[in-house]
Amino acid sequence: RLAAAHASQPIPALLILRDQAPIARISTELTARRASRRERHREIVHALREEAALAQPAILERLDALRAEGRVQGYTPYWIANLIVVEGERSAIEELAARDDVAQAEINFRPALVEPVEIPAGVATAARTGIGVTPGLRAIGADRCWYELGVNGTGALLGNLDTGVDGTHPALSGRWRGNHEPWQECWKDVLGTATQFPTDTYGHGTHVMGTETGLGMATGDTIGVAWGAEWIAANAINQAVGGEFDNDVIACFQWFADPDGDPETIDDVADVIQNSWRINEGYGHGYTDCDTRWWIVMDNVEAAGTALVFSAGNEGPGAQTIGSPADRATTPLNAFSVGAVDATHYAFPYPIADFSSRGPSGCTGNPIKPEICAPGVEVYSSIPGGDYQQMNWNGTSMAGPHVAGVVALMRSVDPNLEVDTMKQILLDTARDEGDLGEDNAYGWGVVDAYEAVLTVRAGLSTIGGTITNASDGGVPLPGATIRVLGAERELTSGTDGTYLGFCAPGTYTVEFSHPSCLTDSIPGVVIADSSDVELDFGLTDIVAPVIADVYYPLYQENTTPVRATVDDLSTVARVDLVYRVNGGAWNTIPMSVAVTHLGNYATDIPGQTAGALVEFYVEAEDVAGNVGQEPASAPADLFAFTVAPAYFVDDAENDRGWSLSQPTDTNAGRWVRADPIGTIWLGEQLEPADDHTPDPGTYCFVTGLGTVGGPPQASDVDNGCVTLTSPPIDLSGATAARLSYWRWYGQMSGPGAAFTTSISTNGGATWTWLESISYQQNSWVERQFVLAPYGLSDSTLFRFVACDNGPETLVEAAVDDFVILVDQSDPSAADDDPTALPTQMLPNLPNPFTGATTIRYRLATAAEVRISIFDAGGRRVRRVFEGTATPGAHAIEWTGDDDAGRPAPAGVYLVRFETEDFRADRKIIRTR
Repeated sequence: RLAAAHASQPIPALLILRDQAPIARISTELTARRASRRERHREIVHALREEAALAQPAILERLDALRAEGRVQGYTPYWIANLIVVEGERSAIEELAARDDVAQAEINFRPALVEPVEIPAGVATAARTGIGVTPGLRAIGADRCWYELGVNGTGALLGNLDTGVDGTHPALSGRWRGNHEPWQECWKDVLGTATQFPTDTYGHGTHVMGTETGLGMATGDTIGVAWGAEWIAANAINQAVGGEFDNDVIACFQWFADPDGDPETIDDVADVIQNSWRINEGYGHGYTDCDTRWWIVMDNVEAAGTALVFSAGNEGPGAQTIGSPADRATTPLNAFSVGAVDATHYAFPYPIADFSSRGPSGCTGNPIKPEICAPGVEVYSSIPGGDYQQMNWNGTSMAGPHVAGVVALMRSVDPNLEVDTMKQILLDTARDEGDLGEDNAYGWGVVDAYEAVLTVRAGLSTIGGTITNASDGGVPLPGATIRVLGAERELTSGTDGTYLGFCAPGTYTVEFSHPSCLTDSIPGVVIADSSDVELDFGLTDIVAPVIADVYYPLYQENTTPVRATVDDLSTVARVDLVYRVNGGAWNTIPMSVAVTHLGNYATDIPGQTAGALVEFYVEAEDVAGNVGQEPASAPADLFAFTVAPAYFVDDAENDRGWSLSQPTDTNAGRWVRADPIGTIWLGEQLEPADDHTPDPGTYCFVTGLGTVGGPPQASDVDNGCVTLTSPPIDLSGATAARLSYWRWYGQMSGPGAAFTTSISTNGGATWTWLESISYQQNSWVERQFVLAPYGLSDSTLFRFVACDNGPETLVEAAVDDFVILVDQSDPSAADDDPTALPTQMLPNLPNPFTGATTIRYRLATAAEVRISIFDAGGRRVRRVFEGTATPGAHAIEWTGDDDAGRPAPAGVYLVRFETEDFRADRKIIRTR
């Protein structure tokens, strides 16, 4: 292809550099000293990164020059192997290939999915639901691992390089690692769609992941080998999106090797990656059997501690039909390829599937292939949309995940098992079929999960017990971490507080920890050979209750309702609202438990006279004696409001004359006054599930009301704008006025959308923007504006416009609790706006948060403002804003990343708001 191309024709190529990190030598040394998986990952990844940093600067400098000349369109350097993917003119590629620091230049590749095979209707089995334990799982003895050995994959992490995964599927959603860790560590989208949640438009990857780890509790479908394990995934297969200069498979392998970018951690790194892709000479582009262009990458991923399993292919029954890289045979264990047998229609011995690709390998010496077999005919598993299918899901792509699941079972017993050790155990314990010993149909036989796990367990003892909250009557404590120091064993207590794991005999210190508790340990714990050690422990709660989502309305009638959410590990003993009026004495009112979408504690501040300044904070104490306040620095920082009468109030419960559309509006997603349904897209709320008004409030203004359980794209704004306009409001008699409203804006899957609020003081002849946002804020957010600068007329109108002009964007908006406060006193008697409030930090929304939160504040006068995020140790994580801000209310979003753009981990953070003469701190919680 390179030789045939015109000199100026763009060519995608892999440049494999001469100097590569000595990974084979380092790996051998790590094995010799019996290094833990954590040590192995740290040393291998550091070595790979260091080699790339040393070897690449010179060629990258030349690539920049070639790009400036227009001869190179783009390039991507990698560290998982010392290589660079380039797209450039043939002459530029030839120049680069001739460099002394380039060992090899290859045409870039695009992998293809190992597609399922359709079986004739007369042979196929009808699809079922509520299947229980699938035939394939019983055939490999996975059920015996769960029931007889107590091993279900808990503590292991599965990876899937496929078409993606439907992260909302009930059999899979609960164990996506991104539920509690940054999504960037748990989902790699290389399709160019910028999703932050696992999705699968094809279906293959969802079916594969179901076989690895699926568990459908509601329907009684046990479809996964290691249903106690968690999973991460990437979607590089069966697509042709993105520039050739960025190789998706290499990018995904590099991500899998170190998802969080920290070589010191391994909780983010998969134990095994299932691969259902290949290439062969039939694809053209210079592909051949035993294509070597990604072998270095494969070796380095496995050297870092992650096993790779490859489906053999569905080109059987002819000989030598295995594609690359499954046909690689540089060692008896690499690449580890899996053929398919029929365990759905037959008892053991299971016949080899007709479609299963056969050996021998086309590599030098024609070694025997595949390594092993697993069930791959009519495999019942998950498909996108929450359903299950069996018919025509036939292929080695269905067999491979059975083996990957067994690897997860093995790693859950011994997390430090080396990759080659696991592979050898799989071969040694396989149930032989076909010719005696290894053959080119079955390999070494059918995988036997029970015997493989039993082999790993040999020589190990068990340690288990119950972790409790000693500060709260000894109730079970889920989510505690138990570390057996020196044995590299880390366990987690379940929902009932219990834990169980395996450990080599020895004398250890066992450490117990929990994010809300004092870390403690027991030294000298003796674990005897083949024994069971029971070790219960009670941890002490040392973290104060977390108070969030403090809500109070802008306007007051007789009393002011205050709502707050209080969460704590231990039982909450008391929640109080502490307030004062006009700087007077403090008053305390107990808050009582309430069932409301605005918080779980509620009370009312007594009515005050107009113009009074009310300041307050919320304080909570748990049974352990830990006390917390909100604002965190109270009473130095306080919530505050000035009592003022409401001039215009609309909570959308009744028709007040709003216009719900304009003649030029699109028909899709027009505004309605209704009880919102709450549509969801890829696990995130698009339309609100409830209005904002406290109970018994029901209605709000919302775009395109969805249907219960319906798809969000059927009711959202599309192909234009929709307009909500207030009735005319007479503000001509006011000397000052303030607007407040609560809004929701969901924008997902793409650009080309916006939500704007405008004011008109001439009956709609002209409009002035109050705000405009073009990013997701899918929570109720309050906005406030001083209206005097815009003019106070007798024909004031307000307009809310939601637009979607993007091809793939989802847009939903909502507005509620629209309030205008006015002052009609003699303007000569007032020095300034009597409704103005002091400089204040407002609650951030939402809190706790997952993706992003909005930091809100109010300024009495223009000021230099600095907003920073600090972690629990006092280290600055992010400078969110620094600059001059005008008087009034402001909001700024923090998306949870640090100053370097990396996602901050889950935990408690401090938001600091500073001006020259004011400082306030607030606690916020980032969850996963």
